[in-house]
Amino acid sequence: MQTTELAHLGLSPRETEVLGWVIQGKTNPEIGAILGISHRTAQKHLERIYTRLGVENRHAAIRVAIATNR
Repeated sequence: MQTTELAHLGLSPRETEVLGWVIQGKTNPEIGAILGISHRTAQKHLERIYTRLGVENRHAAIRVAIATNR
């Protein structure tokens, strides 16, 4: 899923980028390495994503992202 397909979720550009990698199955350390940030920063982005999407974990965030793109 392209990050442009996630833009409608109301996330920041970086949050959209992080969620795109989560959808591809990447872990926080992998996302950190890809984006040049620490795994803790990736985790913080995910925490904000969860709040904005009204979910509690990465699997629910993926489900919301996929469901809203149908």
